[in-house]
Amino acid sequence: MASPLPRLAFAYHPRSFGTFEVAKAAEGVCRLVWVVDTGMPEVDSMSRLLRRLGDLVDVAGMSVDDAAASIATSRPDGLLALHDSLLPWTARVAEQLELPFIAPGVAESLADKYVQRTALRAGGLAVPGFWRIPGVDDVQAWADLAAQASFPALLKPRTGLGSHDVVRVQSMDELQPRLADLRGESDSQAGRLLLEEYLHDRPSDEGRDFAGYVSVESIVSDGHASHLAITGRFPPTEPFRETGFFIPSALDDADRRDVLDTAGAAIAALGVTHGCLHTEIKLTPHGPRVIELNGRMGGGTPDMLAAVTDIDLMAIAMRLALGERIVFDDMPHWKGVVYVLYAHAPTSMRRILAVDGLDRLRSNPSVGRVMLNRGPGHDVDWREGNWGHVFSVHGVVADHAELATLARHIDAETRISGQ
Repeated sequence: MASPLPRLAFAYHPRSFGTFEVAKAAEGVCRLVWVVDTGMPEVDSMSRLLRRLGDLVDVAGMSVDDAAASIATSRPDGLLALHDSLLPWTARVAEQLELPFIAPGVAESLADKYVQRTALRAGGLAVPGFWRIPGVDDVQAWADLAAQASFPALLKPRTGLGSHDVVRVQSMDELQPRLADLRGESDSQAGRLLLEEYLHDRPSDEGRDFAGYVSVESIVSDGHASHLAITGRFPPTEPFRETGFFIPSALDDADRRDVLDTAGAAIAALGVTHGCLHTEIKLTPHGPRVIELNGRMGGGTPDMLAAVTDIDLMAIAMRLALGERIVFDDMPHWKGVVYVLYAHAPTSMRRILAVDGLDRLRSNPSVGRVMLNRGPGHDVDWREGNWGHVFSVHGVVADHAELATLARHIDAETRISGQ
């Protein structure tokens, strides 16, 4: 008689990985226990479907202690969260249930960019300058910021993902208007926004088909980090919205070694001993610099890896959460270059009127599928970052030269019209 599958408590978030993607990866690995907060309308509407795909524990309105006690009744063997905002809460629950997970202090540094920058600097890594945004009435704090900050800089939320609400600031005089642009009253941002020194490109990366920053996809098992992939990027569009990813990156051997060494140093500096990690790194004139380290796999990475390797990253994340030791000695062999390209509306556009050229794209042999995210009649807002893209293009090509040609073709053959 076969042994019953272990039970994995999965902290659900509607803007994390797809429900069916998670459920499929769990087949043969574990039985899912969906941990949900039905106080969120998007979560409440999904509850019926989630019950069909596993057990369900609703922790709406509960303290951490009560949530841990409620989850304990489902007898989980592991606990997994794949959304940045859930990491600190899940870490505290896991600590109470004595389940493998990142420590609460580490989870806080992964979820808060200011705390993370502080920890990386304390760990010996070179980081860009960074400063908290004070309240409007804190005269001394504003004087200190004016004396310390360097420009150009980026204004961004301390928590969040997908380039949401990230803008460039050229001077102190421009900072207050930028704060007002984001959400209205600047004082409501006190303590929740970060001003960060802008990292310049290397001269060799300027004007190229691919961006001068990448991400490293890693797993950590019992303190041992294994790097599975380096994801390349296309140049971002204004203000800092990402326009696509591809695996493997187009880095040369020297840059690849430097990037992997930097990712390993960042993981060690934060004290991560368990889980999946997504480390974004910028190649600057002064060497690689960590943009940020996320305590989960990169969005879309499991599907991308599956397209060109034999790795099931979602299943690996689940097995790690269940306490299995997993170590890779080398990166996998690549069967082509897998890509996802995003097309965004101009920052001034507020409503889509037409999207032309998608049918021609679908007939291109280098294109696997085209997905319309915001069609005619839909509102758009640059503040949504990557979530607000108009359409995406997915596929696998033979090499990076073919990918660069395809990206230029997509830009030339499609048009987004609006007002």
